[in-house]
Amino acid sequence: MISTKSTLVLAGGGVAGIAWETGFLLGLQDSAPGMVQRLLTHSTTLLGTSAGSTVAAQIASGNKLQELFDRQVTAATAELNVAIDLARLGGLMSDATQGAASPEQARQRLGAFAKEADTPPAAVRRDVIEGRLTTHKWSDWPLLIPAVDTDTGELRVFDNASGVNLVDAVAASCAVPGVWPPVEIEGHLYMDGGARSLANADLAAGAEQVLILVPSPAESAFGVAVSEEQLRALDPARVCMINADAASLKAIGANPLDPGSRAPAAHAGRDQGRRLAAELDTFWN
Repeated sequence: MISTKSTLVLAGGGVAGIAWETGFLLGLQDSAPGMVQRLLTHSTTLLGTSAGSTVAAQIASGNKLQELFDRQVTAATAELNVAIDLARLGGLMSDATQGAASPEQARQRLGAFAKEADTPPAAVRRDVIEGRLTTHKWSDWPLLIPAVDTDTGELRVFDNASGVNLVDAVAASCAVPGVWPPVEIEGHLYMDGGARSLANADLAAGAEQVLILVPSPAESAFGVAVSEEQLRALDPARVCMINADAASLKAIGANPLDPGSRAPAAHAGRDQGRRLAAELDTFWN
C-alpha cells in the first residue's frame, strides 16, 4: 500500500515511451508550473514500469525535466537500435502463454520465452541502462520499480530498501521478453514489469490521488494498458489516466524501441502536456 498522499504512475512504452513521458511532464511544466511543482515532490510516490522506470528513476535522482527532454531530442544516443515487428512479438508472446491455467503460469511461460530468446549480451544492455541514469544510487524519494521473476512469474517491486542496485532494478523492469536479456538479481532472473501489466497501476492503492501516464493507446497488441480490475484497486482514490493521443501515437510510430522515435515522441508528448495542463492542474488541486 502506498503511504504517500499521491502517486505518479509511469507506464512502459520503449525508448519512445521514455521520450513521450518526459515531454508530457515538461509540457505540463510549461503551461502549469505550479501543478508540476506540487506533483513532483517527495509526497508523491513515483511508480515506474519498464520505460516508466527510467523516467521515474531519473526524476527521483533530481534531474530537471528540461535537461531530460534535451537528452531525448538530441540525435546522439547510446540506445541500441532494434528492428522489431511489435505485432509479431505480441503474437509470439501470446503463443507462449496460450492455455496457461493462471496469470502466474502465463508469466512463467513468458519467462521461459525470455530466457531462450536471442538477445544482446546482458553487459551491453546494462551499459545502456547505466547511461540513462545520471546517478546509480537510490534517493530518499519514494520510488517503486516492478519486475517479474522469469521462473516463478511472481512480481517483485524494488525500492530503496531492497538492497538492489538502482541500475539493475531499472534494467530488470525494462527487460522486454524476446528483445532484451533477463537481468540477474540475487540469483534470480527478472524480466520486464510490463509482463504483468503495462503500468501496474494497482500498486498505487492507498494513495489519495493518482495520475497515470501511458505512452500507448488504451488497448494494443499487448493487451489493455490498465485494466478495470486495476482501476478498482485504486478506489476511493481520485484517478486520472492519460494515454498518448493520436498525434503522439503517430510521432511514436510503429516501433517504439527505435531510437529515432525519441525526438518526435518527446515533442508530441510536450505538445499534449501543454494542451492538457489546465485540466490536470484542476485535477491535481
